[in-house]
Amino acid sequence: MSDAEAQFHVMAGEMAAARHQPLIAAREFLAALQAVDDASLAQRATGLALAGRDEDLALAAAQRWLQLEPNAMDAREVIARVALSHGDLTTASQQCQAIIEGHAGGIDEGFRIAAGILSQADMAQGDAALSVIRELAGRYPKNAGAAHAVALVALRFNQLDIAESASLQALALAPKSRDEKLLRVGVLVKRGKIDEADAAIDALVKKEEKADELRLAYAKLLLESNQREPARTQLQKILARTPNQPDAMFALGVMAANDQDADTAERYFTALLDGDRGEDAALQLGRLHESRGDYAGALDYYGRVQHGAQSLDAATRQSGVLAQMGRIDDARRLLAQLRDRFPQFATRFTLAESELLLNAQRYDDALTMLDGAVQDAPDNVDLLYSRSLVYERVGKIDAAEKDLRAALAADPDDARSLNALGYMLAVHTRRLDEAHDLVGRALTLDPNDAAIIDSMGWIEFKRGNTELASQLLKRAFAEFPDPEVAAHLGEVLWTLGRKDEARSVWDKALRDNPEHPMLKETVQRLTK
Repeated sequence: MSDAEAQFHVMAGEMAAARHQPLIAAREFLAALQAVDDASLAQRATGLALAGRDEDLALAAAQRWLQLEPNAMDAREVIARVALSHGDLTTASQQCQAIIEGHAGGIDEGFRIAAGILSQADMAQGDAALSVIRELAGRYPKNAGAAHAVALVALRFNQLDIAESASLQALALAPKSRDEKLLRVGVLVKRGKIDEADAAIDALVKKEEKADELRLAYAKLLLESNQREPARTQLQKILARTPNQPDAMFALGVMAANDQDADTAERYFTALLDGDRGEDAALQLGRLHESRGDYAGALDYYGRVQHGAQSLDAATRQSGVLAQMGRIDDARRLLAQLRDRFPQFATRFTLAESELLLNAQRYDDALTMLDGAVQDAPDNVDLLYSRSLVYERVGKIDAAEKDLRAALAADPDDARSLNALGYMLAVHTRRLDEAHDLVGRALTLDPNDAAIIDSMGWIEFKRGNTELASQLLKRAFAEFPDPEVAAHLGEVLWTLGRKDEARSVWDKALRDNPEHPMLKETVQRLTK
């Protein structure tokens, strides 16, 4: 390839990048790199390929980058992550070893990066990933960072005995280290030893100037472990020490909103409006007012959010509020303006518009819009999934299935598409074994998703496994008391002869969703 040809590819890549076509840009830059040695160009190609979610392209670009810049730790990290996602643990281990040995921040920082990479493995790869980090750490038996990394990966894959042992080893090697003490706290929380964790944090706080930050981090850890009341206690301790501390107030406001305590949530958020977290608070207040049906108030608060990622969320929510007010065309105009202003988020706004049109039963408009979007991005899983919902709603089951299979061809591990296709086959066809296999795969990928559990429960009911179906649907309903799940659970209970239980489930769901079509149809069909 001549220099002129290479320059042509660079120019074509720059044009594609300017048009927000990251994969085309990455391919053009990678073509140019066959003739030119430019590490910065390889770095850009890698970043663009990652932005476009093309792992093979990212791997090729990162490998070229590493050829040109052998000390590029970021390139090694990309190669390791892609290798791990492909199940190539040997390459991932080799790159992690190179990162540990060559990181400018030292061995401890290298182990932190390695632990982060290996923690990205699927749960099915957990044992292998843990084996890799333990083998790497074994080469540094007197290094606290190595033991720390083992504990982190063990925690990721719920190997709590290994995490316990490794965290104690790290603390023994660095007994004065704040990081190792915090790691011990994390292990204690995961093991449910909250009293011991509280005591450890209280002891640390006495020696810390930034006590509030430490308690905030601990509260976040507790929340991630679903220890809500201990987290609330920690946040309240922060406010007792530092009244009006904004992060603690915001967290307590979010907790109150999740607890359906709207008055308490509003009190916290309103107090934050004039401070650094004012726009975060305004977004939350908009959601509160929207949930109350105060659409004018919701629009006012959403309109106050003008900066950062939350501004896009607020603007999208404004379109939803306009739609709820019956102003569908105004909502569409707003989303069109957002697409023009932020073309890099065009798909996000298209999906929001599709949902509005679907809810408004404007199916032709939704299909027209999505047809154009899919034509521009034929492998976009989100767009294909969204169009399949519209096709199913208008009874075009073959077309819906085609879109979902195209989505799965692009991403075979998309649990949402697996679940949707399996459930659709169970509802609209007799292909129950195929439906069971699809939803089973989804459940393996996301075993705690209530919607997937509901699908499996309904499929088991269709297959005649009524008692198993009732167990699955009860679990789904406990996690997600949706009217459709209520319809399914009630029908299964009714079939089992537990009619009082069925009526109780339906009555509760109908109080909150009196016009839900599927729920109403189920109740009327079985009780008439």
